[in-house]
Amino acid sequence: MKNIINSIILVLVVVLQVSCDEKEKYVQINSSTVEASGEYYVRYDQEKLGEDPFGAGFNKIIAFNTSVDNGKEIWIADEGHFWDYKVKIPVNLDNLTFGSADTVINVVEDYEIKVIVNNGKIIHNVVELPSGVKADSIYFELWFEDLQDVGGGAYFDEDDVFTVAGYRKSGFLEDEPH
Repeated sequence: MKNIINSIILVLVVVLQVSCDEKEKYVQINSSTVEASGEYYVRYDQEKLGEDPFGAGFNKIIAFNTSVDNGKEIWIADEGHFWDYKVKIPVNLDNLTFGSADTVINVVEDYEIKVIVNNGKIIHNVVELPSGVKADSIYFELWFEDLQDVGGGAYFDEDDVFTVAGYRKSGFLEDEPH
């Protein structure tokens, strides 16, 4: 019996000794586009039809790094919340602008339409949210090749765009759109 107790004590001492080893400090590595990347809540407005013409309210989009991680392009996607688009666009991190007048192809499967994201801008800490936190704002103009098909062509002309504007997600529940 004494041998069993001694064995248990020895095992506990070894386990405690090993568990107290100093671990490597975690070092976070940010992507090259961390200043522009994140989740945003945006509203889609249209010049002729006014604010939020489809009554969709604020919808989540994400901006994130490409696999190249060169700081020159980002993905913007809405993951089906509004129009179902995911496009890779140029970004200038020095002045936090993004977009191009050139068309890019939507990479959402079975929905490969032309899209233009232009005049994009992110401004740090300018939107005061209900929680009191200041969040980044985002703005860009968005054109879809099939926009004219909405309502049988009765609503939109060939060159109509959405103005997309909103704020970066804070993580606080009171700041989530309702």
